[in-house]
Amino acid sequence: MKKILFFIFLTFNFLFSQVNSPEFYEKQIKILRDLDIESNFISSLVFVQSQQDIKSKHTKTLIDGIQEFSKITPMIRKILADQEVPEEILYLAMVESGLKVNSVSNAKAVGIWQFMRPTAKNLGLRIDAYVDERRDPVKSTYAAVNYLKELKAEFGKWYLAILAYNCGNGKLRQAIKQAGSDDLNILLDSDKRYLSLETRNFLRKILTLAFLANDRDFLIEKSASLVNYTLSNDFIKVDTPSSVSLKDIARILNIDLATFKKYNPHFKHNFTPPGKGYYMYIPLNKVAFFNEHFEVKKLTKVDTTIPMTKIYIVKAGDSLYKIARKHNTTIDSIRELNRIYKNHLSINQKILIPIKEKKNANIKTAQSNSKNYSNLVRN
Repeated sequence: MKKILFFIFLTFNFLFSQVNSPEFYEKQIKILRDLDIESNFISSLVFVQSQQDIKSKHTKTLIDGIQEFSKITPMIRKILADQEVPEEILYLAMVESGLKVNSVSNAKAVGIWQFMRPTAKNLGLRIDAYVDERRDPVKSTYAAVNYLKELKAEFGKWYLAILAYNCGNGKLRQAIKQAGSDDLNILLDSDKRYLSLETRNFLRKILTLAFLANDRDFLIEKSASLVNYTLSNDFIKVDTPSSVSLKDIARILNIDLATFKKYNPHFKHNFTPPGKGYYMYIPLNKVAFFNEHFEVKKLTKVDTTIPMTKIYIVKAGDSLYKIARKHNTTIDSIRELNRIYKNHLSINQKILIPIKEKKNANIKTAQSNSKNYSNLVRN
């Protein structure tokens, strides 16, 4: 009885807040319409019942995404607008990764849009021994948009495209067939379980974050600065020559290497890839400086041979220092190769170790290194 009374109170409180906030209520309805969701979903028991819990658990995700990744959100918003995709898709990325470009899931999905390797390659993203464009926030966003457009074309509604993004189009087709309907309230039925709990919550989380982000009072309560988080981009894409040191590029641009890498997380090593020219991102406030001072002839070509690697399984008592010393390499080399940012290692964790090699052709070295990366991912 207490649970019933509490739920009635919660529902009443939620609906009452909408009555007293007509502007916010209209924003919520617009969000639902943008995603092809019937407006009555806002008061459905399926959604109301879970919203408070989601809000308490994922508010930090929204705040962190706004505050720490302010360089990424305007770029995503612009691409979504240019591609005529609902702006609420931004919150899909927040739910997937918290907008962290280096995010890697347990299933080895990578980047802010959490692409698995096969899906990313099918969408035209380059993944090899030199770069991983799943970590490029711009290219991966275009890939995600194209993928979502394909799903929208297949299922006809944006909320179905979002559900398919999480569970796969095959599972969604099966769920719709079992339910006999693509109505959202039916698909999210917790008793029938046409979709997994993860997928059911996926859309709810996105909606909750979108609602919170459009609640001016909520943002001001957290920090007045959050209201202006949709400021314009602060970086731009420019050409870069092949086989040159990132450190040299950063030096010419008069920025530190760590800052340059934050703008270019898709580079796997401290040099640009060999072959034809590639691209990089630089801060907008460096464009004039770049145009005036950046000359390719000032950059020395470097050896882009990638060290051969082997897979090492962490044992009890191991540390980065011990592993590096044992294999005659450096801690920094292991950190960079495995994108390890903390000192903690887990027993049975698999990491790549650079090993000494004789002079080999770049292509053979790269292929061997890629094979080890693939084995590490599969295992």
